[in-house]
Amino acid sequence: MAKRCSLQWVNAINGTVGPGLQNHAGAIVRGDFYLHGGITSNDASCKTPSNCFYKIQVYPTLGQWIEITSSDSPFLSQHTCLVFKQRYLVFIGGWNGHIRIPGIHTYDTQSNSWLPPALNEPLLTGFPQGAGLSAHSAQIIRPLNDENAFSAIIIGREGSLRSQRKAGNIYLLYGNLIDMDSPQQRMKYVYCEADSSLTVSSRSYHTSTPITPCMLVTIGGCKSNSVDLLKWKIIHNKKKKEPCNWPGRLEYPLTSCTVVTSFIKDTEQKQKSNIIQLSPSYQSGWRGHCIIPGVGGLFIGTGEGFNALIHGPLNSAYLLKYDENGSSVKPTIYEIGTIDEPRAYAVSAVCSNDGTAWLHGGLGPKGKTMNTLMKLIRVD
Repeated sequence: MAKRCSLQWVNAINGTVGPGLQNHAGAIVRGDFYLHGGITSNDASCKTPSNCFYKIQVYPTLGQWIEITSSDSPFLSQHTCLVFKQRYLVFIGGWNGHIRIPGIHTYDTQSNSWLPPALNEPLLTGFPQGAGLSAHSAQIIRPLNDENAFSAIIIGREGSLRSQRKAGNIYLLYGNLIDMDSPQQRMKYVYCEADSSLTVSSRSYHTSTPITPCMLVTIGGCKSNSVDLLKWKIIHNKKKKEPCNWPGRLEYPLTSCTVVTSFIKDTEQKQKSNIIQLSPSYQSGWRGHCIIPGVGGLFIGTGEGFNALIHGPLNSAYLLKYDENGSSVKPTIYEIGTIDEPRAYAVSAVCSNDGTAWLHGGLGPKGKTMNTLMKLIRVD
């Protein structure tokens, strides 16, 4: 019988009902956890996205759910969310109920308003006509000099073009904030397909996480347990921009979760004294999982398997450890026990103020769409 994992998600608000959502997107900004869109139905065949928008304070104290849905809130699911300038939420791509879109929706958490959506020219250019993004991954690229410039790397394969369905695609997304703090403020975005020497395998519902300033580890989203390492070298010096089809330095290190870091440190100490031995994982693949960074490793929280007969999350947790040795990074995934409250297609985030990790909603046991807000704790 598998042991219980030392890291567990626990219900953070007893008796308080939040929105029931899966395949939604969100992030923590200045202590508030924002959650947008997703699927509200328990029906596995339902693909109709919601435009609901909520926030809840997670720092310095836990608050109450506040609905901030407005008429201009977009109907989306399977989209991603990045934080820009610790103020703007940048929602990338997604399924709008009819098609997968490459469009960008930007929300200003300071003015509590949506900027004009970037769905086509002149606010959005560069993405192949007739294609879109959903169930993709996105990570921030660190800007050089312009504080109003946004950059990100997008990894995904889904779209209505045959070429997009056949292969993994990498795009660089660039944005510029125009007329900040005025009634006319807006973001203008440009996609640029990455250099052909940068490749990943075809995946969806995967995660891509920085483990060095110029390396992403992409996990899940395919039936194998393979891990893609995408790495590159900086071509120019710090004063010059990279070519538009070549990524710069990632936003690294990510905010680390304190309990994941402590678990990794304790595991390393116990291994050295032969108290514990981790075994490499041979899970045949998962998708819709969450990643919580710690110093020296990543906690991988459940997700769904690829068994078409079983609709619901796996209950196993994993740890990806990596040791940097010069220019080489060798990640290994270990199985670390079972999760009491498994989820898939949830939204997770780490609060930069105190290093706490949070998870909301997702697909729960028996195919139920969950409404709980949970916090990651150590139980050993």
